[in-house]
Amino acid sequence: MIGRALFHGFIGLIYLFITLPILVVLVASVSTTPYLVFPPKGFTLRWFSDITSLGDFITAFEYSFEVAVLATALSMLLGTWIALVIGRNQFPGRSLLMSFFLSPIILPELAVAVGLLQYFSQSGLIHGLLAVVLAHSVICTPYAVRTITAATARADRSIEDCAASLGAAPWRVLRDVTLPLLKPGLLSGAIMAFVISFDNVTISLFLSAPGRITLPALLFNQAAETGLNTTIAAVSALLVIFMMGLMLLVERAIGLEKFFQSAVAPSKRAA
Repeated sequence: MIGRALFHGFIGLIYLFITLPILVVLVASVSTTPYLVFPPKGFTLRWFSDITSLGDFITAFEYSFEVAVLATALSMLLGTWIALVIGRNQFPGRSLLMSFFLSPIILPELAVAVGLLQYFSQSGLIHGLLAVVLAHSVICTPYAVRTITAATARADRSIEDCAASLGAAPWRVLRDVTLPLLKPGLLSGAIMAFVISFDNVTISLFLSAPGRITLPALLFNQAAETGLNTTIAAVSALLVIFMMGLMLLVERAIGLEKFFQSAVAPSKRAA
């Protein structure tokens, strides 16, 4: 009994350690002082109302959302195709090919950013929306591949075989049977890709065009130039609330348990 209590206490300390920086930002964002301070001195929501008058933050949020949506769409198209081809077929070099597609997850993001900058500079796409979307797709696609491959391994292929034996064309089997079976993995992959793209800083800093920068990159620049202030904390707090809202949508759509099963717990067949 004592050991179980100690274990739960240790887990609680880990959760506290992980969430404490977020709580500090949320609490500091309502301080009456223009500079970041914890614990806050007083309580005010004026910094949140001031954000609406700062066009740079609104424009950066819209640009971040646009980039994340486009990068997610491209990542899902690539990830679904890769997962169906590699996850359902046995061929020489399959493991090596899967490792290649998942490699951006383990590579240092700075190295990926420098490599993409060099590549795009030689191809004439050094700055702009297209370069940022393609670059974000490079780091988002592995997460889509991971979750969809796990869902593919768990899907009952006999249902697809039944549909094919009844005369359904391959494209109709894919549309009406396969994709609905993969729905939890598809939703999980899309949400993870969106979050990874929306929160990215390093690649966005390297490839964003002048005047068009994502919100996380803008916050990084603002903090570097003027230091941490309460306005930055307020914007960060809104981002936290935005992500929490996204998680609530996930819970409504598929449930967080299924989401994390698709995201991080592939079956033995996937391995």
